[in-house]
Amino acid sequence: MKEPKARFVLAEATLAEVNKQLRLNMLVMVAVVFVLFMNIMKFMAEKSVLYAVLAVIMICLLFFIQKARGILILRKQELTHK
Repeated sequence: MKEPKARFVLAEATLAEVNKQLRLNMLVMVAVVFVLFMNIMKFMAEKSVLYAVLAVIMICLLFFIQKARGILILRKQELTHK
């Protein structure tokens, strides 16, 4: 029987794991920015409330992604200065 894969725990993460999470974070951020841009373009064309709400949700997601990235960068700095 397979062992379940361990979840990412920031307090126990190595430098390689933090770097991997930072790369993944950047990929997600680029995808969210792309979707946000597309939603804004659709909203400008159609003036639909749905696209306005989606744009606001994407902006909130970007805020939380940026906060998570800041925490990961702080952890990376802690690991490199030890």
